[in-house]
Amino acid sequence: MIRWMLAILACAGAGGCASSRDALKIRVVDDAKGPVRYEGPLAGPHDSMEALVEAACERMREPPASSRDGRSWGYCAVFFSAPDDEGREKWFVGHVAPLRAEGEVSERYCVLPIDLVAPSHTEMLALGGAYEPRLGRQDWHPTLFLNERTGKTWERDVLVFSLSSPDSCRVNSYIGFSRVVTALQKGKFVPVGTVYNGRGRVEQLAVAD
Repeated sequence: MIRWMLAILACAGAGGCASSRDALKIRVVDDAKGPVRYEGPLAGPHDSMEALVEAACERMREPPASSRDGRSWGYCAVFFSAPDDEGREKWFVGHVAPLRAEGEVSERYCVLPIDLVAPSHTEMLALGGAYEPRLGRQDWHPTLFLNERTGKTWERDVLVFSLSSPDSCRVNSYIGFSRVVTALQKGKFVPVGTVYNGRGRVEQLAVAD
């Protein structure tokens, strides 16, 4: 039993869901044994953030393209952690939303719920964006974590998955409390930037990839 937040798997294996789109969907339902329960193949529990990301990337490369030109830009995922009965930290996904492009292709955003229990109430996370050469291809990464409605820095934790090509899955995490941006590099999350001001702009760190 997970304390104060409980997540379970609703489907077993890659073929357990009705469609690949359903494979990314998270449902929030009431539970008699706790406040709420998160259901879905990505919900968790995962043993670490790296395990969560590995499972997410595997499924995110499968769904049908959602953008106009026949490709998927990627996804944003709201995530959190909670201890299990033995006190071991477990990781969960509470919501997944597609990355969308506005204006220039590099300018991207996600629409995310204000409260996971009431997902119909949403806010726009503006991510800006830039391309950089990496391993012979152009990879996109966020340059902004801005609440478009308030005009202030985004406050909640989020993972950003960029699908530059069918075989790639670039992952950035943003922690609202510390305002630190990390990137998954060689299986580990390393700091790559920090949001210093109140407008969500990411200041890049000089980090070897």
